[in-house]
Amino acid sequence: MNFLPGPKGFVSLAPDPRSTKCVHTHGPWLRTFVLLDFDAVLSSRLQGEPPLDKGLVPWLGHAMEFGKDAAKFLSTMKEKHGDIFTVRVAGKFITFLLDPHSYDAVLWESSCKLDFNKYARLLMDRMFDVKLPDHDPNEEKAKLKVTLQSKNLTSLTKAWFLNLQTILLSDPSRQSKQWKEEGLFHLSYSAMLRAGYLTLYGNEAEAYDDPSGQAKDLAHSSEVYNEFYKLDRLLMKAARSLLTAAEKKKAMNIKKHLWELLSVKRLNGKANKSSWIHRYGQHLQELGVDEEMHSRAMLLQLWATQNNAGPAVFWLFLFLLKHPEAMAAVQGELREVFRSSRQMIKQMHGISQEILDSTPIFDSALNETLRLTAAPFISREVLEAMPLRLADGREYSLRKGDRLCLFPYLSPQMDSEIYEDPEKFRYDRFLNADNTEKKDFYKREKRLKYYNMPWGAGINTCIGKFHAINSIKQFVFIFLTYFDLELKDPNSRIPGFDKERYGFGILQPESDITVQYKLKD
Repeated sequence: MNFLPGPKGFVSLAPDPRSTKCVHTHGPWLRTFVLLDFDAVLSSRLQGEPPLDKGLVPWLGHAMEFGKDAAKFLSTMKEKHGDIFTVRVAGKFITFLLDPHSYDAVLWESSCKLDFNKYARLLMDRMFDVKLPDHDPNEEKAKLKVTLQSKNLTSLTKAWFLNLQTILLSDPSRQSKQWKEEGLFHLSYSAMLRAGYLTLYGNEAEAYDDPSGQAKDLAHSSEVYNEFYKLDRLLMKAARSLLTAAEKKKAMNIKKHLWELLSVKRLNGKANKSSWIHRYGQHLQELGVDEEMHSRAMLLQLWATQNNAGPAVFWLFLFLLKHPEAMAAVQGELREVFRSSRQMIKQMHGISQEILDSTPIFDSALNETLRLTAAPFISREVLEAMPLRLADGREYSLRKGDRLCLFPYLSPQMDSEIYEDPEKFRYDRFLNADNTEKKDFYKREKRLKYYNMPWGAGINTCIGKFHAINSIKQFVFIFLTYFDLELKDPNSRIPGFDKERYGFGILQPESDITVQYKLKD
């Protein structure tokens, strides 16, 4: 039996040597034994479990290294232990699987054994103060999926085109043919989020070209974005429960303002609301939430639907600007596509899906951008002790209560065995010689099913993937058609990543970079 100091003597650990369920016993003579043995006891491995790296600090383990730079830390662990290992992070034992050939063993396992919901509910509460009774994220995704695909996708694509024109072309500050300077990240994130917000949540007037309605949409979407951006600066610390008292107060004040802007009363007065918002509102009613929680959930969904597209556009524009041959190839393709369709984008009221699907060079550049910058964790809670069989026949035991995590950013996306010079941007990496999409990538001489995973996979696949791709394409097409764009300083370095963002989708830059743009003559 093993012990640790307790208020009434010593605490005896439960049979699982890492369990925190304890009972009291007495025996002060055991103190020396406890100090020497407690950490080793908590860290002991059972036969067949992945190798454990517990870190030097009891309970905290590798929390500091993991929080500082998760990608660097996990790369070190992979070099040390191989493609599966367990680390201790702030009292939690997390097993990382980094073999893409084996991802199906996790992605398609029953939710009775590997559960996504528990961790999702935890983040909803920590980040957005959202508590939904009987909430099942998988059921929610199934209900909302149809609103973002098929016929509804066509409606969303057209609405997004019209709303983006309002954001880019009806704003007086962008009407000058003189060069205007702006941070590229701010430009990309604000325009994408504002157009996305108007598309999903609705407009002030039914007619998209109504001048009064456009002015109101510009002002309201700007207010939403400015408040959202301030909150976004704090969300990663909120997710990790690291906010100071002052930051908690600041975050709460921002959220209260956004809850008011996204209230049921305000949204009910909107025109052109998407089928997505109608269905999500019905879903919340079915869950029995009150109006206050409804507003909180709407803020959660604003983040969930809009926090990745803007950063993706930032990186895509930046890579194109830093690689002139890539920019020339993309612009040449756009000219050819619209020439072939006998349409001019400036005369169009929407871009057809046929045109959006006819840009293999652009698609390759976008896929390469996402490969370099998409870094979500795919996490599961282990609900019962179970075996995990890998593609090469190895089998490991997983413990109930641990967390299992995939990190596709490290493998496959940045794996040098799969991609030559994986840290470099190559716009044609996903392009065959005949301009078809390249899908043949290999690891250990075996073709990969999962070679690039910015949209997740399995039940984790993003249901808004096609809407997001269409939105990104339309933004780039419209911007490059109407504006000249260049770096203020062509020699400026590409900024590094904000390392707090590992695990939460598209990475953001640690600093912005200045561009200049103007309406074309």
